[in-house]
Amino acid sequence: MAYQHEGLCKLAEYCGIEKGYYDAGGKWVQSSNEAFIAILNQLDIPINHPDESPHFLHSKSLADSSKPLEPVSVSWFSAEQGYAEIPLMLPKDSFQGVCKARLNLENGTQITWEFSTFELIVSSTKSVFGKEFVTLQIEVPQKIPLGCHLFNLEGPFGNVQSALLAAPKKAHGATFERQQKNWGIFLPLYAAKSDRNLGAGDFTDLENLIEWTAKQGGKVVGTLPLLSAFLDEPCEISPYSPASRLFWNEFYLDVERIAEFEYSPDARKLFQSPEYQREAKSLRDLDLVDYPRVMKLKRRILELLVLDFLQTSNPVRKAALDAYIAKRPEVLDFALFRANGEKFKASWHSWPSDLNAGALNDNDVDPLVRYYHILSQWWAEEQITNVSEKALQFGAKGLYLDLPLGVNADSYDVFRHRELFAMGASGGAPPDSFFTLGQDWGFPPLRPDKLLDNKLTYLRSCLTHHMKHCSMLRVDHVMGLHRLYWVPKGLGAKNGAYVRYNPEAMYAVFNLESHKHKASIIGEDLGTVPPAVRPMMKNHGWHRLCVGQFEINPTEGRVLNGTPEGAVASINTHDLPTFASYWLGSDITERVEMGLLTEEEAQLEQTARKIMREAVLKGIGAENNEEITALEQEEQMETVLGSIFVELAQSDAGTVLVNLEDAWFCREPQNVPGTWKEKPNWRHKSRFKNAELDGVAYLKKILGKINLARNS
Repeated sequence: MAYQHEGLCKLAEYCGIEKGYYDAGGKWVQSSNEAFIAILNQLDIPINHPDESPHFLHSKSLADSSKPLEPVSVSWFSAEQGYAEIPLMLPKDSFQGVCKARLNLENGTQITWEFSTFELIVSSTKSVFGKEFVTLQIEVPQKIPLGCHLFNLEGPFGNVQSALLAAPKKAHGATFERQQKNWGIFLPLYAAKSDRNLGAGDFTDLENLIEWTAKQGGKVVGTLPLLSAFLDEPCEISPYSPASRLFWNEFYLDVERIAEFEYSPDARKLFQSPEYQREAKSLRDLDLVDYPRVMKLKRRILELLVLDFLQTSNPVRKAALDAYIAKRPEVLDFALFRANGEKFKASWHSWPSDLNAGALNDNDVDPLVRYYHILSQWWAEEQITNVSEKALQFGAKGLYLDLPLGVNADSYDVFRHRELFAMGASGGAPPDSFFTLGQDWGFPPLRPDKLLDNKLTYLRSCLTHHMKHCSMLRVDHVMGLHRLYWVPKGLGAKNGAYVRYNPEAMYAVFNLESHKHKASIIGEDLGTVPPAVRPMMKNHGWHRLCVGQFEINPTEGRVLNGTPEGAVASINTHDLPTFASYWLGSDITERVEMGLLTEEEAQLEQTARKIMREAVLKGIGAENNEEITALEQEEQMETVLGSIFVELAQSDAGTVLVNLEDAWFCREPQNVPGTWKEKPNWRHKSRFKNAELDGVAYLKKILGKINLARNS
C-alpha cells in the first residue's frame, strides 16, 4: 500500500478530497499523494510538495472560518411557504452587535429587518487552530415562498451576501401511487426510422413514436440526451459529451415543419429536387446513422430558411423570434461561439487570445452563420415544445428526458463558464473488473466550491432547459451529486481520487426546478453507489432505476429480485448488452475480441451465464434443451423476455420501460463503454420504421401483456 503523507491527507480531506475508496471487490484503495496535489492545484491550492500541507491547511481553514455566511444555505419546506433559517459563523466573544438584514425574494419582493447577535441561538461551536468560532441561526421573521433568494447582511463584520435555497423537501411526483403505474418504450431518437426523415430520427419521429405508444396504452417514451453537439470539425456524436447542456441539437429538426419552410420557395424547390431526395434516400437506407452527411443535407435547407427569414418581412414570426431571444438572451452568445468554431474549425482552446479569453464580437463572424445558430435554436425550441404538448394531448405523461453528467471539454458551457470547471482534470471511474485501468470520461468536472460561489445558477439553468419540456428527468450518474472521481491530466485513470460535492444544495436546486415545472426525478444509481446516496434520494422524493440484468435471482415462479417502489424498471440500459446478447453470451465473446477478457475469464463467465439461463428457465417453468434450432432459440427468448417483463409490470415499479430493440432480439447495443473507434457507438438504427411497428407481432404481444398487468 502506497504511503500517504499525513499532513497532505488532512489538507485533502479538508478540501473535500477523499482519502480513498472501496473498489468493486470491497478492497480499500488509497488515493496517492500525486493525485492529492494535482487535484488541490485544481482547487486553487498552489501546493507543490506534501511538506507544505500544514501551511495551506492553516491558511485555508482560517480564511474559510472568517466568512460569516456560507455562499449557499438551504431550508427545506413541506409546503409552498415556510420559515427559514440562515447560519451565521463568527469568532466567539466577538459577535456582539446590531445587524441589518435584507432578503430579496425570487418573486421580486423584499423583506428587511434588524436584530442583535445577542438574540440569536448558538447551534454549534468549533475550534480552528486555537481560535473559537460559533454558528448562530438567523431566523427570517416571516414565511417565505419556495425559490432561490438573495440574502444581504450588514453588521460589525462588514457587508456579506449569500443565496438561500428555500426548497421543497420532496420532488414533484415523489409519492408512489399504485393506480398510476405506467409503462413506456425506449429508443434513441437518432435510431428512429421513417420514410420521410433525412437519415436519422427527428422531432416528428419522436412525436409519432409517442402517439403510437399512447395507442398501445403506454405513457412514456424515453430517449438519449437531445443536446447540442459538434457534428463538423471537431466531430463528437456522443449524446453524453454535448456542446452544451443549455441548448438543443438542430440535428433533430424536421425541416418541413419549420414555419419558414412554407414561405420559402427556394427551400421547397431544393427539398423536392431529385438530387436532394436521392441523398436523403441514400442516408435512410444506411444501417448506421452518418451524422456529418445528415447534418450537411439538413443544413442546406436550414441555411435557405435563414436567408429567407432575414430577407422577408413576416412581423408575426419576427415577433416570435424576439420573444424567444428575450427569454433566452444567452442564445446570442452561444451563436457567436458556434460561428467562431466554424470559422476556425478548431476547439476554442486554440483560438486567438482575445477570443479564447471570451471576448466574442458580432463583427468577427459571418452574420448568416451566426443567425443560423440563433434560428436553429429557436426552431428546435418550437419543435420540442410542440412534441411535449402533443404528448399530453395523446394521453402520455409527457417527455422523459436525460441530463448527462458533463459536457465536452470544447463546449460552450466550459468556454463561457470556465471558472466553474476543473480544466486540468477529467471525470471518470476507478479501475474495476471490466475496466482494469479505470475510466477517463474526458469531460472537465464541475468544481464544488465554484458551483456554490455561482449560487448553482449554471446548474439551475441546465435543469430549467430540460424540465420545462418534460414530465420525467433522468439524472445521469446521480452519485455525482455526492462525489465524483477526478482524473488529473497526465496521471491516468488509475491514479485519481473522489471529490465531494454539497449534496444538500444540489438536491435543493433539483427539487426547486422539479416543483416549478412539475417534473419527477429519476436518479441513475447504477454501479458503485456510496451508502448515503439512496437514502437521500428517498428522503427527497427521487426515484431509482432498476435494471433487470443486475437483479436476476431466479426462484420458483420468479426471475428477479424485488423492484424498488416507484422505480423506473427496464431489462438493460444503453450501456449494457441487449437482452439477446446477454442471454446468448455474445457480449462475452465480443469482450474477448476487444482484449477486455482473457479466454480463461471468458470461459468462467460463459459458465456462469449458462447456470443463470438454466436457473431462469427452471424458475419460469420453461424447458431447458441444450441443442435447439435458431427458431427454437428465438421462441425460448420470447418466453423468457415475456416472463421478465410481466414480472416487472406486476411489480411496484412506477414505470416499466421496454427497449424496443430487445423486442426483436437485436444483438448490437447502442454503446459499448470503453470503445470509440472499435464500435459504431450511437449510430445503430432501429430495425423497423415507426410505421411498421404495428406489424411486429411479438412487440405488440409483449406490450399488450405489460399494459394488462400494469392496469390490473
